[in-house]
Amino acid sequence: MMLGLYTLPQWVLLFFSYGFLGWVWESGYVSVRQKHWVNRGFLHGPVIPIYGFGAVAILALCAPVAGSLPLLFFSGMFWATALEYATGWAMEQMFHVRYWDYTNEKWNLNGYICLMASLCWGLFSVLLLRGIQPPLAGIITALSGPAAAMLAGALALAFAADVAVSTREALDLRRLLEQLSASRRQIARLERRLEIAGVFWEQDVRQALNGLRREGEQAAGAISLRLEAARERRRKMLWQMSRQLEQLRREGRLHPGLTGPEQKVIQQELSAMHRRTDDMYLRAARVLRRNPGSTTSRHTEAMEELRSLTGSEA
Repeated sequence: MMLGLYTLPQWVLLFFSYGFLGWVWESGYVSVRQKHWVNRGFLHGPVIPIYGFGAVAILALCAPVAGSLPLLFFSGMFWATALEYATGWAMEQMFHVRYWDYTNEKWNLNGYICLMASLCWGLFSVLLLRGIQPPLAGIITALSGPAAAMLAGALALAFAADVAVSTREALDLRRLLEQLSASRRQIARLERRLEIAGVFWEQDVRQALNGLRREGEQAAGAISLRLEAARERRRKMLWQMSRQLEQLRREGRLHPGLTGPEQKVIQQELSAMHRRTDDMYLRAARVLRRNPGSTTSRHTEAMEELRSLTGSEA
């Protein structure tokens, strides 16, 4: 193992160096595919941690077999793939979002890893130890001890701040997706109960419901304008539902015991709508734009709605 070859500050600098190179690679690749610039990654800054951790792990664990190209390739592939699977699984459990998804790739395992990505990790491992590491190590070890410590400390502080901000945004995205999913379920249950009771919606209410399901698709301009347009459609739809419920109650076409709980649901939806602020949507949009391929199996429709509202289509 190579742990004793470098000091702690030097390991930190290696982590950030490879995290930066990973960011350059992924941002460039995704930007070409998206046909516009994408600041790729979970963080705001030019670092993708999984590349930094992966490189450090490969340096520490694969150095003993660096003399054998096949062993280096397969050991690097194994350790990097294991790290990718563990990271993808942990992030989905925490944030309910997959920040990369190989589900549509051949020979994938639960969407977290796939054969092609693993082969790339093996190639990167060979390139790292045989090509990049020698000159990079020469640059880092040329720094004096105090200089390396100061630079590593400054980068670590900036990294910690970025992690804190980005984690908050990711948790906000999770909460927003949960709220949008809950809202969709509430409205669907309300519509279903009333239809079971023999209520046939007036045309304007049906149009409002259809507009709600498509909200944001035809909206243009800034995110704030899209959000306000969507809120106005939702307010109109809920108000029309409330008005018709009251009318049906007065006409005796609906049991009075049904209208009370359903009116309460409508009021809850109005309150929840106002609690979803523009800032929450904007923070979620930043996460989605940095990760255009992100998916979620728990809140699929809510994710589609959110991407449409914020202009963050995959």
